[in-house]
Amino acid sequence: MMRMKKSLTASMLAAALLGTSLTGLPSGMGGLSGGPEYASAAGDSGAKLPSRVFLERMNELHKALAEGDPVDVQDVRNLRDEIAALDVDANLKLLDPVWNKISTKLPDHVDEPELKRTLFRIVKSVGSFRYDPEASDLEEIRTNPEYRAALKTIAAAGGNPDIVMDDFLVFLFGDGAGRKGVEGTIASELAVMSSLELLGLLGSNEGITNVLLQATDKLLAKKGDYAFVDILSGLGVTAKDIRSLVLNFQVKLQKDVPAIRAMTVAYLRTASEAVAAVSEDGREHRYSLRVAGVAVPQIALVWSKVSGDSIVTVSSKGVVSIPSSAQKASAVIRASLQNPYGGSPKVIFEQEVTLKAVGDGEEGEVFPVEAFLERMNKLRDALLAGDPADVDAVRSFRDEWTKLSFSKDGKLLDPLWKRVKPNLPKTVDEAKLKRDLFDILVAVGSFRYDPKASDLEEIRSNPEFRAALKTLAAAGGVSNVTMDDFLILLFGDGKERGGLEGEMLESVSKMKPSELALLLRNKNKLSALVADSLAGIMEEEEEYPLAKALADLGVRPIDMRQTAKSFQSKFKHDEEAALAMAIAYIRSEAEVAVKVTDYGRQHQYSLSFQGIELPDHALQWSKVSGDKEVSVSSNGRVTIPKGTASATALIQAAVSNPSGKGGKVVFQQEVTLVNEQEEDQTAQKIAALLQALDGKLAKIEVRLASSKTDIQKVSLLLDTAREGNHAARELLKLNAGAQQKEEALAQIKTKVNATITKIIKSLLEF
Repeated sequence: MMRMKKSLTASMLAAALLGTSLTGLPSGMGGLSGGPEYASAAGDSGAKLPSRVFLERMNELHKALAEGDPVDVQDVRNLRDEIAALDVDANLKLLDPVWNKISTKLPDHVDEPELKRTLFRIVKSVGSFRYDPEASDLEEIRTNPEYRAALKTIAAAGGNPDIVMDDFLVFLFGDGAGRKGVEGTIASELAVMSSLELLGLLGSNEGITNVLLQATDKLLAKKGDYAFVDILSGLGVTAKDIRSLVLNFQVKLQKDVPAIRAMTVAYLRTASEAVAAVSEDGREHRYSLRVAGVAVPQIALVWSKVSGDSIVTVSSKGVVSIPSSAQKASAVIRASLQNPYGGSPKVIFEQEVTLKAVGDGEEGEVFPVEAFLERMNKLRDALLAGDPADVDAVRSFRDEWTKLSFSKDGKLLDPLWKRVKPNLPKTVDEAKLKRDLFDILVAVGSFRYDPKASDLEEIRSNPEFRAALKTLAAAGGVSNVTMDDFLILLFGDGKERGGLEGEMLESVSKMKPSELALLLRNKNKLSALVADSLAGIMEEEEEYPLAKALADLGVRPIDMRQTAKSFQSKFKHDEEAALAMAIAYIRSEAEVAVKVTDYGRQHQYSLSFQGIELPDHALQWSKVSGDKEVSVSSNGRVTIPKGTASATALIQAAVSNPSGKGGKVVFQQEVTLVNEQEEDQTAQKIAALLQALDGKLAKIEVRLASSKTDIQKVSLLLDTAREGNHAARELLKLNAGAQQKEEALAQIKTKVNATITKIIKSLLEF
């Protein structure tokens, strides 16, 4: 089954669930294409929505939606239009679960009927704003004086008159930093589901609604993190009230379910990439699909040919081939996802591909494409999870690579080229070979900072690149060298050879903790590490055919070091980008260790990277959010008082920033401290509560066996729900930790759902 991890669930389903189930606002994945610029209405304080990032997400989603099934586009429009057409006065009662709490807190001078109408108009506006490239409708909502005045009136009644529209939007979509919002919380819920649960969720309207409501429940418990949550709490609005409000609108709306499905498919389309396993002769490509870096099982896909050369055949399993007599052919292929809602499959990928026969004796090494992309996507996710300035540095460095031109910058290759040129056969076109080698370095240099499967395949199959390396290697007495050999030289083969990347990591692994800390503070040392590692890898001639060819052409390790420094001298952002990637690497690979003492009331945390424990003076630990009982010291000591049964907090560790502008976060995790002296008694009470529930549900099932009419069975449904709610309320009264309660609640839901399922099956027997 599909290994649907965070990168798929968080960015795709979460936003689709929220975007259509609650408000109709699309959201989704960030990336290197846009910087995190923040904007808010003039004079506003409090939370600020990352408007540019939000706008780029919306544009990406709209493009994917428009490129798909026209029916999907219409489904989303239908929901938007349905929300926009809601009559205010006729539907004010939909707000009652929340409004009934708000109205009791309002001052006497407030015009309550008009305020309620304005609140309904806000819900309508947020749920039905029309798409345009600049999101002018959204900006109009954020700055609408009537809406702002209404929210301030309600907020003042809840104890915070300084709320702004952005506080509401941050509650829904997060702030792009530490606060996840409802969308990010949905992502966390989905991330812990099994593949079966996630695939089932795609086809379950009720399941989607439950995930949305569970996420909202969790967020409403995070007082102090969101101004909007604090205001709801001050107004007495509970998670149950919000559930009732959402369900009111879902019952009222008739177009929401098709829109949810359409948005989900659009999100899948935004993150789909194909990876090809190319046969030795180049005439067969076996395609697999990755969605946001996660492999999609072939059983869930249908591949087909859209157009192209007649000699290209495409099997439903993604095998694209040309006859043995053909040398080259192209076709547009597509992958469609089996529709979990019934009906025809939904297209989530489409691309033109070219198959080109490879000459005899040109097999060479095989670069591990999928493993490399998985590693790079993990690194990219770690980069995006960190400081936005690091993302900007990497993007700027990538752009510097792409702007290099041979006519102006070809001399950067001279330290290497002056060794190669005298040893080339007279038949070689020296000018073309040098240009092609330069273009290879630029292509790979820019690619590795924003890797895409399609770009990698283009580099691997580029005929000029392949010919250049073959010519270079042949001049050095080595045959069968391809672009894969060059990529292995840089990134390793995924087995014993680590390439340049592995050489750097090996150097890091031999460092003392103090040396590693200094490396992360000193940009020059990072640049030197790259140059020295490149020189070192050139000494391993027996491991790398390309290194042997270059050595036989007279290229020395010092020449490679000088070539690296030659390119580094051209760049302005290379050291910043190297530091950003190093921090991201640590963030993706750091291992945490914890020593628990004082009966579980004290945790001492430490971090290690490549087997090296990072020294205390190199890290700054802090508390991001969580229960007030949790204290976090800068050296990684986390504690709770003796009288606390358990408490949870989000903690993080940061390394010092060479620029002096705060630390760079390399680790973040939610931790729970459980007072073992209090835990045993609480666990016994929870066990007794669950046992009592088992007894009550067993009696209900006995009654079910003797029930004769549907009315009796429906009554049993209500009894089951009542017993489950009672058990949950009793659980919440216990002095248990958040994790204990969450696990017990999950057991209560499982037990209640099992009985409900039996009753429903009995009702459907006819």
